[in-house]
Amino acid sequence: MSTRLLPWAACAALVLALAVRAALPGKGAAVPAPGSSRGPVETGPEIRLGPAEVLEIHDDGSRNRLTAEGAVYEYERKMLTGHGVVVYPMTGAARGSTVQAPAATWDFERASITLPEGGRMDHQGGWKGELSSATVDLAARTLRVPGEATISGPGFTITGTRLGWSWVDGKITMDSPKSRILPAAAHRRRG
Repeated sequence: MSTRLLPWAACAALVLALAVRAALPGKGAAVPAPGSSRGPVETGPEIRLGPAEVLEIHDDGSRNRLTAEGAVYEYERKMLTGHGVVVYPMTGAARGSTVQAPAATWDFERASITLPEGGRMDHQGGWKGELSSATVDLAARTLRVPGEATISGPGFTITGTRLGWSWVDGKITMDSPKSRILPAAAHRRRG
């Protein structure tokens, strides 16, 4: 009976030895993840996520939220890079806004979210924005778009460059604005 178990025991010992060898530091082979975007420079350990939701909560109770179809968290750089991203700023005048983008990088050290491919911003009050590449500075509570941007609201559309929105001050700035007013679509006061 014991001779019939010998091949199975040898297989189990081999699997155990391979597992122990892989667990020892410097003994396992490094295998890059399929579809890895890393170049010759390694960025350090990372966590690859499928659908992801990140919630940032501050001591003062303010918070920000990001969801992504897929994401990678780079541990050493403290950055989350995702695709199919929706950002939900949840503080001040930005509450009720969403920013949708094909890709985004959230730098936790600098408290900023970069949208390299641009995106679309919607606000529950009917405001919309089409943005070229942009940066959302969560610490300063600003949105900066160095390239072209379009803002539209009830009854108007403005297109220009170098959009800046500070939701603390409630100020929007833009270079070379061109506007279009649509009186029929504007909100009218009744009374």
